Amino acid sequence: MPYNHPNRWFTKSLAAIQPVHLWRAANDQGEHDEQAVEYNGSADRKSSLQVCEVEKELERAAAGLENPISGRRNRSGTSYHYLQRLDTYLGKMDFKEDNRILGEGPRLRAHVWKVKPNKTLAIHSKLEENKEVHGFDVTLPSVLFATPRGRKQGDQKVVLMEVSSQNQTLFQPRQNSSWILGGMVFGVSVADRQVSGLPKEQRVALTFWHNRLLKNATPQCAFWDTSANGGQAGFWNTSGSEVKAGWNRTICLWDHLTFFAVLMTSSPDLDYIHKDYLTVITYFGCILSALASFFTVCFFLCSRRNERDNIVHIHMNLLWAIFLLDVSFLIAVPLSATENDVACKAGAMFLHFGLLACLTWMGIEGYSLYRLVIDVFDFSTRNFLLKLCLVGWGLPLFLVTMILAVDQSSYGPYSIKVYETSDKYTNATICWITNKHINSFLNLGFLSLVLLFNTIMLAAMVRVIFKLRHRDYHQWQYAVMLLGLSCVLGIPWGLAFFSFTFGTFKLAALYLFTIINSFQGFLIFLWYLAKMVQARRSVSAQLMSSNSAKLHSSSSML
Repeated sequence: MPYNHPNRWFTKSLAAIQPVHLWRAANDQGEHDEQAVEYNGSADRKSSLQVCEVEKELERAAAGLENPISGRRNRSGTSYHYLQRLDTYLGKMDFKEDNRILGEGPRLRAHVWKVKPNKTLAIHSKLEENKEVHGFDVTLPSVLFATPRGRKQGDQKVVLMEVSSQNQTLFQPRQNSSWILGGMVFGVSVADRQVSGLPKEQRVALTFWHNRLLKNATPQCAFWDTSANGGQAGFWNTSGSEVKAGWNRTICLWDHLTFFAVLMTSSPDLDYIHKDYLTVITYFGCILSALASFFTVCFFLCSRRNERDNIVHIHMNLLWAIFLLDVSFLIAVPLSATENDVACKAGAMFLHFGLLACLTWMGIEGYSLYRLVIDVFDFSTRNFLLKLCLVGWGLPLFLVTMILAVDQSSYGPYSIKVYETSDKYTNATICWITNKHINSFLNLGFLSLVLLFNTIMLAAMVRVIFKLRHRDYHQWQYAVMLLGLSCVLGIPWGLAFFSFTFGTFKLAALYLFTIINSFQGFLIFLWYLAKMVQARRSVSAQLMSSNSAKLHSSSSML
């Protein structure tokens, strides 16, 4: 079954289905060009020495799949070698009837047909409604059975192996979000032939009849690729196939023969219902957050205390960064609908700059608040505040400029698939980063560093705050303080990493991330307002101890 592809070593298995227990093969001996096979009868099992040897080899292969040899480093590679050898034996097996069935157990079964020259072989399984996959069809074109010049015409042998992928190390997807449809893998081969590079109109067609697929589950036709491991073990490769997915069937078209399966992948994208809900939440939150941030900054600029409370300058810079992020997001979506590529690139750069500025100022907040609470650092030095502003605005500007200078195509329209059904989707477009590596390494890496740093700073501040807390402070005041610090430091942004999960947990994390971070500016506005009220009430409070006074003076300025 393995064959040499121009660029890789292949082996093939067909999509996952449950074992069929009764098979019957019927050859078309007339003038028709198609040979039909249906799996609902039984073949005559006349014993012969060679057939018995192949049956023993099949039993050894089935035992190897069920109980891999202990002590081997590569158990999946060992199991795969069993299947390779069995495939060779099946192709050389000599029998008189038109077809032969081997294997009774659920782990491994094999069927061998004799096919007349220049015939098209059509295989149809019996439909079983109680299975995840009701049945399957395999169509092998006549070009596979053409007799080469100079060779005597004779029957060709077609081998179909049915392998269970459950409870074994072989044929397992690398990603936890993927699974094999029906839990079965099929291998198709023509004896003594290495099949690859079939023309488009002569490709092998594999059709799988199944239940209605999940909305966020995407079927992918995959073959078992051993090119990177010297034939020892492999991985599922989805390249080079054509998929035609329907609500109750999936068709895979291939230009070669090897082991195949249909992989079901939990889609990282959204369905249209949740997309609409999240869009409404995001737009409402961004508008409210932008207005609250703008109002807070304006109120601070008009306040008489703005020269004295220098730590608040850092809060205002963060709010200004949040305002730019919200506004840039609100204009990035409508810009993507225009055909102006320059405007879309500018909108994407503005949005990326707002994101990086917001992350940078959250990191500066963590450092500044730590120095204020722990070291009682004096922020009255103008040069120090100027240096923070250079870092907070200069670093994002530098990164965006460098990306644009290296590759201008890194910014532009970015599409997100929104599924209506498993096979029907539309694209939601936004002006954003088109290079996935920038988003994965720069944005997520920068976010990881900021969250790690701010988490450490928050833990240190919480430790000091609870050591110095005074009995005159109520529990709700500490709750407001800690929630405000968490929001200012961007701790809820950590929910972004749960988007790499799947299922209900991912959806819940996505909603929490959207709600909390869309309203971040508004939440900081409420926290700032609560601290102002608290600061005014504390004027008439009794004198505290030196440690409590330190806490009070620090927290009132946060």
